[in-house]
Amino acid sequence: MYQREYNGINSFLVNTAKLLLAEGKKRIVRNEECYELTEPYMFKIKNPLAREITINERNWNKSLAYAESLWIATGRNDLEYIKHYLERMKEFSDDGIFLRGGYGPRLRHYNGDKDDYKFSGYTLKEGVDMFRYVVDCFQEDSNTRRAIITLGDNNKDCFDENGKLKNTKDIPCTRELHFIKQSENDKLDLVVHMRSNDFIWGASAVNVFNYTYMQEYMSAILGLDIGNYYHIVDNFHYYSWHKDLVETLASINKYEEKPLCLKKTFDSLGSFDSLLKKLSIEENKMRTEKNFYREIHFEDPFFDNWYNVLLDFNFAKCA
Repeated sequence: MYQREYNGINSFLVNTAKLLLAEGKKRIVRNEECYELTEPYMFKIKNPLAREITINERNWNKSLAYAESLWIATGRNDLEYIKHYLERMKEFSDDGIFLRGGYGPRLRHYNGDKDDYKFSGYTLKEGVDMFRYVVDCFQEDSNTRRAIITLGDNNKDCFDENGKLKNTKDIPCTRELHFIKQSENDKLDLVVHMRSNDFIWGASAVNVFNYTYMQEYMSAILGLDIGNYYHIVDNFHYYSWHKDLVETLASINKYEEKPLCLKKTFDSLGSFDSLLKKLSIEENKMRTEKNFYREIHFEDPFFDNWYNVLLDFNFAKCA
């Protein structure tokens, strides 16, 4: 098993590129050439607030990371929203309308039915809100070990209506999120387990950002400080078309981490969801009413930053 510790996302990016070049073995998967580590990869990020990539060579899509975080937190899996920030997302959809393995519904309205999730608006009325489950676990026992979210949904993901293995473009890669308080202090750690993870399109593009971002707002909701982030992957890889980029990243010698620590006014799931709904409404207006859109301001600095990243993208898109 490969085990590493990093201070932040830039350290992860450069040193994981070096690890993949040194240890990655070529393999053909679904008729595509990739390079993968031969054993599971577990890494720790000691400062999850240092999640924004500042290495220019990576050409990181910052707007997508923030947009996907909103898409997930509001429980959505519709392409109408997310393809606005990355058109290529439609390539992973079975029906061209929803991303069946999208994490949003599995987090905010998990239901275990056989029919795939199809959520395109802000609603928490159906299924189990796993965020609430995490909060309730901590309210019952501040040292709980039960605050686990499972993202696989066997009734949806395993077999089709004929009892055969499901033929789909999108089986969730993330299997589990475990929120757990450190034993020696009031810091919230997050342990993420993934069955498979692509270095460029997955881990460094959105996954580490999305989950450390979630760790940050859940820490505020639970009244805890943010702790360490742990990421465990059974199969970590990159595809051959990204080899030049991986080699470029591995050659970088100078970089710095830039943690972003913003004040939060929300201190409960209810107050978080209230701000989340407002942000979701504003984001929709940016996309659908951009010629008439009037800029607003969030009193909460965390949400105001979230809003401004989306605002900057949408104004640049229609400029």
